[in-house]
Amino acid sequence: MLDPRTILVTVPCYQGQNVSELTGALVNCGGLFGALSTPNECSHISLVRNLIAANFLANPQFEWLVGIDADTVPSRQDMELLLQPINTEARYLDDVEDGGPIDFHPRPTRILCPQQTQHAGGHAMAMLPADAVVCAEYSYKNDTLQPVKLGMGFVRIHRSVFEALMGLTHDGGPTVEVQRHHIQELERLLDEGSADDALMAARALVAGKEDKAGQPRLWQTSWQGRTFYDFFPSGPLISQFVPTGEWKGEDHGFFTLCMLAGIVPRIETRTRLVHIGRKGYPYFGPQTGGGQ
Repeated sequence: MLDPRTILVTVPCYQGQNVSELTGALVNCGGLFGALSTPNECSHISLVRNLIAANFLANPQFEWLVGIDADTVPSRQDMELLLQPINTEARYLDDVEDGGPIDFHPRPTRILCPQQTQHAGGHAMAMLPADAVVCAEYSYKNDTLQPVKLGMGFVRIHRSVFEALMGLTHDGGPTVEVQRHHIQELERLLDEGSADDALMAARALVAGKEDKAGQPRLWQTSWQGRTFYDFFPSGPLISQFVPTGEWKGEDHGFFTLCMLAGIVPRIETRTRLVHIGRKGYPYFGPQTGGGQ
């Protein structure tokens, strides 16, 4: 099992509170994690998640960040499944021999980390592989009980994932930034059929290009002498990573960055979380529409 001393559990209470059922669940999960943080000073969900990530990275004694939304209720078994280093029952694409079934999932990205092992004399520590990102499904707050895909309501993230995202850079290529007024002027001249003027406008357009090759992909900001990275971009800002991207929430923004970094999450469907809204909305797994 993962070393509990390396696990920080966080509950982003961006509404200033969490459901009482979650408080009881955390008490019932004693001994599975080393520390608990419930920040409630920020009501902007993307911002509070970034503050949590920054504080987590600033404390090297923690290797794992566990996020639980304030309206999500896990059982102890759910927590144990989330913290299970590897789902040994799952079958993945790279475990299939040539000519075999192909309806399995890509193997999650794995890292080596300290884990507790059992032997005749008791417990010992060893460096063993574990899935770097684990994301559990849970139901939307409606009676269809359709699963939330790639949500941040119940996740486990290794610090190396954040470090990989901080290292993401633009790869360059034909896509460049240009000033809009140059484009508009060129379009006008082409419509009017003025070849010489259009050529001059085209040269101005080329001169005004900006190739972002090698520049960081993540937005960064400084506050009180610290540098913060936007690991959870949301809204139309996602278009900076995927030009055709639509509006996305901060959870899909994070997993889009993971995709760009080549990080594959483990999608956990064995958990049975309850999502609290006007009532509790349970998750029953792939049998009711969930799945990887």
